[in-house]
Amino acid sequence: MMTTANADEFVRRFFGDGNFVWPRLDPANVAVVNLLQPFLEALEERGECPLVLPRRRMSMLPTEMYVIAWDTAHASRVRNLLEAAVAYNWSAFDGRVAALKQSDPVDAAVLDFVGPGTTYILKPSFETVGRATTALQRMVRSLSGRPRRRPTQVRPVGRMLREFDLALASGAVDASATILHEIEQVGGISHENVAFLRVRRLSRLGQDDVLLADRSLSALVYSEPPFLVREAVLGAWARTSVLPMLKTEGREAALRVIEGADPDVAMLVDRRIVRATDVDAAAVSALVAIARGDAELAAALVDAFSLPTEIGEMGRPGSVPEIEAGDAPATVGPVEEASAHPDEIGDATDGSADSWIAWIQTLERLGSPQAVEAPEAEQWQPLWQVDETLAETVDSFNDLNIDALLQGVALLLEHDDPDNPAPKFASALLDRFLLAERFTPADLGAICALIQIILRGAPTEATYDQILRDVLGYSTQWVSVANAVRVIDIADSVACGPAYGFRNNFVTALLSPLSEQCTRLSSSIRELAELVTADLSLGLDWTVQDAVRTADLETQAVPVTARVLLYSLDRGALARSSDVIAAQWPEASVQTNADTVGGDALKMHARNADVIILATRRAAHAATGFITSNAGEGAIIGYADGAGSASMVRAVERALAEWVNVSTEAV
Repeated sequence: MMTTANADEFVRRFFGDGNFVWPRLDPANVAVVNLLQPFLEALEERGECPLVLPRRRMSMLPTEMYVIAWDTAHASRVRNLLEAAVAYNWSAFDGRVAALKQSDPVDAAVLDFVGPGTTYILKPSFETVGRATTALQRMVRSLSGRPRRRPTQVRPVGRMLREFDLALASGAVDASATILHEIEQVGGISHENVAFLRVRRLSRLGQDDVLLADRSLSALVYSEPPFLVREAVLGAWARTSVLPMLKTEGREAALRVIEGADPDVAMLVDRRIVRATDVDAAAVSALVAIARGDAELAAALVDAFSLPTEIGEMGRPGSVPEIEAGDAPATVGPVEEASAHPDEIGDATDGSADSWIAWIQTLERLGSPQAVEAPEAEQWQPLWQVDETLAETVDSFNDLNIDALLQGVALLLEHDDPDNPAPKFASALLDRFLLAERFTPADLGAICALIQIILRGAPTEATYDQILRDVLGYSTQWVSVANAVRVIDIADSVACGPAYGFRNNFVTALLSPLSEQCTRLSSSIRELAELVTADLSLGLDWTVQDAVRTADLETQAVPVTARVLLYSLDRGALARSSDVIAAQWPEASVQTNADTVGGDALKMHARNADVIILATRRAAHAATGFITSNAGEGAIIGYADGAGSASMVRAVERALAEWVNVSTEAV
């Protein structure tokens, strides 16, 4: 805990340069002293109450409110308090901590006092700043004197790993970051395995440059990583370094990049890479095989994938000169296929699983959350061909090992075929979520994805109605303003489904509680909810009073002329999100794309976009990496935190708010 001197120094700096609220900390300014006194008491207590301090950058601008938590764990609790106290009633609030700048004197004071990731900045308008201040005073009074919560009960690592896998598979980007941070803080798995999780997440987001700059990459390359991690690193390396060089400078230049790589990423290439699903990883692996003189592997990769012409010509049978092991460049020397490490996250713990049925039986027998990855799943019989048998296996699954089964949902979502769904299997897993009463944000994302699979399977009216009634039976546990985005994702998915009898009742039951509290929703989320209910003629009212409208995002008061690129394989979510953008920000231009691989059109859209939003649940990894690597300088890249249109709209809203802030600062 910091000393009183540190606190005094912080107050002096916070109300110094760049803040006109309390000039020279003049004690004779009675009005300001009386306003600040209840807020400053939190400095002495350092309890559950956050430190709330006002800032005015210029006299003609409204006051901003800095809400400062004492650490990152406290910040996560403060987020919910702000949602209840002021969000959308009196100030815009997207739930994210502020990205404070060391170059700003007030921000620097906060960073030096409590560090990054702890502070929210509320920006009410002139019309609502008084009521926002009153609401914050009420919140401070309710928390005054409460000691800070220091939870001692740690969640099981297996539970956190299950939620992390589900968050990744369902596209819940923010949730996956939060869970990964929790795993890093709690421990229970090795630093090496934490690095594996981090690489998987960065790969899903298409952040190839960040992945290759990760501080753990050198150790990871030499540690025999799991297959998914191996493929992710090779794909990022291919898109960032090797394939661009091959295209611009030719074969010899690309081979020099491979031989000079540090760390030696080529060590990750072995016979298993033929099972890869990332064509870029396969392409760079073929080049490594050519450099080694491994004609067999090069030919296998050329036969299995549609590789660039230059690689295809070099790798065809008879074109690769055989090189003795001792003559191969040291950095790309032959690597024998290594056996999987059973204790590593990402590889199966029991190699006997050779089908989906055997894999589920292994989960039931071992009851281990580490037994859920199956690198061989691409070779198994497709899910839709064993749909009914899988559903029966899930129905009879031992309840004692339910965690392992629910973590396995991530693997189902990874191998979901949009054109050939497995609706009975998805329905059985959905029942397990409901019976286990698992409704965390990651779980709700998975539930939404399972409902989408069921709908693509064209259920009968009786089956469909029963599924909706089952889900609705537990809705009181998770339908709330705090989960508004997840709720609308699910409601919109059902609204786009078959027009059976219970559909409208289901959507009404989910959205009515949100309609009653619509002043707590942002304008774009209200717009989307109104589109959903209007499509079904439900008659729910989403209008708000003019006084409340002034608290919506600053983007409402500033012309938004940004060029927006939306990427997802879910064309329905793209269309719905485009409609909301057109209604909320009519001066913005929107491009949508659902290509599975990079191309000239996608490259042009990425380079021209000011704001790029990626939905990783329904996206091709190669395309997301292609988009991020071709994004224009200064482009703001955001990620939908879920599987539906509401998640995408929320990401657009956040990104456009950031775009407005950057544009305003530039002026």
